[in-house]
Amino acid sequence: MIHNVYFSARGTTKCYADLLANVLGNHEDHAWLKEEARKPLSLGRDDVLVLSMPVYGGFIPAPCLGPVKALKGDGSAAIIIAVYGNRHYDDALTQMKDLLEGQGFCVIAAAAFVAGHSIFTSVAKGRPDDVDKQAASAFASRCAWLIEDRTRWEGRGLVLPPGPGKDPSSFKGTPFHPTGDGGCTYCLRCVRTCPVHAIDPAVPTRTSDWCISCGACIEVCPVHSRAHRAEGFEVAEAAFASKCAARREAEVFFAG
Repeated sequence: MIHNVYFSARGTTKCYADLLANVLGNHEDHAWLKEEARKPLSLGRDDVLVLSMPVYGGFIPAPCLGPVKALKGDGSAAIIIAVYGNRHYDDALTQMKDLLEGQGFCVIAAAAFVAGHSIFTSVAKGRPDDVDKQAASAFASRCAWLIEDRTRWEGRGLVLPPGPGKDPSSFKGTPFHPTGDGGCTYCLRCVRTCPVHAIDPAVPTRTSDWCISCGACIEVCPVHSRAHRAEGFEVAEAAFASKCAARREAEVFFAG
């Protein structure tokens, strides 16, 4: 069985995860945006884990760290995907690889794909595009070939390029959190969707400081009330967009 595990606030990580899982064959989805879906999962020797995570500050989302540590393998193959907003994926792939290998998985392939930035949405806007999807399809085909025969990857390590080597606790989040405006209809979709319960149902136009700025609330708001409005946001977005203007492409890695 293929277990397709992903955290996707704005749908782009899910796009990559589903593309890979659909190529690999019969699979079971585990959408981790909802807290109740982040349950312990044990895989057998012949099962395959596909773990797809967005990159926040160079690491996987903080709410996913505990659930990833609760995944258990038995020499099971694992494929990891980091989806980032055209800056860099930093230590995210290494973080996932180290965690999974410590829990009985054999990481046989990894990929870093670009998608629209979750906060500064002018960056990598419209991605994944056709070029990205073609790269993901080629990656999926290679992964399918690998898992057909265990001898193609068993005992062969996966080597990833070194990242900055930062401690995950060094990322303290972003100062920019989305809020609602006068157009809010109090439908509470944002409250029900927020993966960290950072929106008070009594005052859904406000957002608590523990918000991870994933953008899920913006994505589901039917009246487009929620957006980033903090002082200095436009200046920060312009500076970030200028720094990250050059298009980055997919990077893929395989065991062997």
